[in-house]
Amino acid sequence: MKKRTSPQSVLLRGAAIFLVVAVKICFLLPIPIFMMIFNYKVDVSGLFQGELAPREVASMLLDGQTVSNYDKMDERQVLKIYAQNLPEEQIPDTLALGSSRVMQLNSDIVGGSFFNGGMSGAGFMDIANTWYLFERANKLPKNLIICVDPWLFNGTVASEINQNSDSELFSEFLEKALGVASDYEEPDKVALWKSLIEPAYFQGNVRYYLQQKKTGQSTTEDGDVIPFQPVTGDISELDYAIKFPDGSIQYPVSFRTWTNDQVMSEVLGQAGTLQSRHGFPEMDSYWTSLFDSFVQHVQEKGVNVVFLLTPYHPFICRHVHNNPQGFEGFFQVEPWLREYGAAHNIPVYGSYHAGRVGIPEKLFFDGVHCRGEALRLMFPGIEQAVQGLPSTYEAKYLEKYGNKQNTANALIGQDGECVVPDAAWFESACAPS
Repeated sequence: MKKRTSPQSVLLRGAAIFLVVAVKICFLLPIPIFMMIFNYKVDVSGLFQGELAPREVASMLLDGQTVSNYDKMDERQVLKIYAQNLPEEQIPDTLALGSSRVMQLNSDIVGGSFFNGGMSGAGFMDIANTWYLFERANKLPKNLIICVDPWLFNGTVASEINQNSDSELFSEFLEKALGVASDYEEPDKVALWKSLIEPAYFQGNVRYYLQQKKTGQSTTEDGDVIPFQPVTGDISELDYAIKFPDGSIQYPVSFRTWTNDQVMSEVLGQAGTLQSRHGFPEMDSYWTSLFDSFVQHVQEKGVNVVFLLTPYHPFICRHVHNNPQGFEGFFQVEPWLREYGAAHNIPVYGSYHAGRVGIPEKLFFDGVHCRGEALRLMFPGIEQAVQGLPSTYEAKYLEKYGNKQNTANALIGQDGECVVPDAAWFESACAPS
């Protein structure tokens, strides 16, 4: 006769089986968890943390290191990774955005905690995108310095100016930050996150990790050596470009020590090609409206906005005055910015006209880039700037030369000549108080 199994026995047996399975799962569970963490941390293909080379640069900058070979960096990727990994305690009080024309601006000139988020050739999309990276990460500064270049309002070549910008990020910024309709679509992240548990991706990450441990050398996924290294010691004679932890840059010594003839040769060449980026019939209504929306959005976040206009070489001032055809929009920008700044309580520092701010030829690298010393003369430091106070040099210069050749109100295109300050007076005016 078959023995009957009691309900209690069935329950106990089931509980025992469940317990055995649970224990086995507990032993096995750390394996997929480890795979996920390892794939995310190593991330050889840059699916989650960005490409390896820009990640290396951003990591060094966040560690307070100066980095070599700035001119070889993917600046957009570096800024993206920098913003997403920026620790709460390192959020700068002041952020600067713009093109290479702002990248000589550094923490010594600005004061306080500062980061320069400028990039070579930046158009409006780059400026808005970089701001949005910090906004999206909830890492907003207290102050924003916008280096406003005239080409931000050039609709004629906007597609060319913004061709390297991240259009998907810009669409997200328009939609989510400004509330402007765009073609933005929320990306499907399911497939991306599946990579965290893919054995094949895990194997690739393990191979890369072991190779790095073996060689001690940072390489890309393809095995190419990453050309960015921390710079120590005397930097004054380095003949390659470097990026400082505050985002500002230093050009190679061979470029910084050009003779006057070399500078003027470059200036002449730039005058001949100026039309391609600065020539436009009028300020484009679409980009002007977006600029306005962007600035007001920043102010609504409680951030102080300051405009910085970096000057053009005196020869460029003379060139566009003598050859005004096609530069009508270029000439409109500064007057509009000054009027806009006054209407929205935004201080404006600098000028496109070198004579208005008393910057002599010797303080230019070329036709469109002034030296850091020029920015130091024009900009009083962020504490004074948010109050609209003039720099010490500006006050001295306008007192001495303000009524000469209309210097106090000189505008590029309308005034061809630049006042040349007396050398002895200039040295005296530049001396620390």
